[in-house]
Amino acid sequence: MATTSQISYRGVENVVKSIQSNLPVLGPLDVLIKITHSSLCGTDLAYIAYGIALGHEGIGTVQEVGSAVTQLKIGDRVGGGYHRGSCGHCRYCLNGQDIWCYERVIFGEGDYDNGTFSPFYIGRETYIHKIPDSIPSEFAAPLQCAGATVYSALVGITKPAQRVGIIGIGGLGHLAIQFASKLGASVVVFSHSANKEAEARSFGAEEFYSLDDISKMETPVDVLILTANRYPDWRKSVLPRELYCCDI
Repeated sequence: MATTSQISYRGVENVVKSIQSNLPVLGPLDVLIKITHSSLCGTDLAYIAYGIALGHEGIGTVQEVGSAVTQLKIGDRVGGGYHRGSCGHCRYCLNGQDIWCYERVIFGEGDYDNGTFSPFYIGRETYIHKIPDSIPSEFAAPLQCAGATVYSALVGITKPAQRVGIIGIGGLGHLAIQFASKLGASVVVFSHSANKEAEARSFGAEEFYSLDDISKMETPVDVLILTANRYPDWRKSVLPRELYCCDI
């Protein structure tokens, strides 16, 4: 590995500072990525106090590959940074639910010196994703965590033609509306901010209601996705048959 050290950004006494640090050793299944884009997630803010290398929604190009890497090559544009590893052979891994693996490695729970707010990031081949040419890097970066979070929730519980309600029209909510619409759901958006209606409809929402008064909604939703940073007042809400939370 030609580059052995770099500047990373960490929390020092609850202030983010640039720190010189050593790059982790490149293993047989690892790839070295030159980071070009990295978005900011609420989880990064939560981990400032712990002093780890921040950043987990990174996009860049492969600079070097480990001796056993077969699916990626130098020059590939790739992304990753949140889910970083698992055992690969437990029942969760074998059923495509490796996020629940007891040996998982995710941002904030191991790999503390390796973040995407740095010139370079090292990822395991099986947890690095090629980015299609049709997706600009600045749009692909939030998909590495925020996008994966809401997509996993939706694809695991929703069926086409269901009424899917979404609360919280921020970053996660923007993505959830688009995913739900593309998955064939009838998307119903709830917000305290009436000025977000046009934006929600532009992303694929078919209905929009104020959380302060949802009496105009005649048909309850089948599934409710919560992407806000706090729970709404459920006493004013028409509860669905299923509730799934994607809190930030």
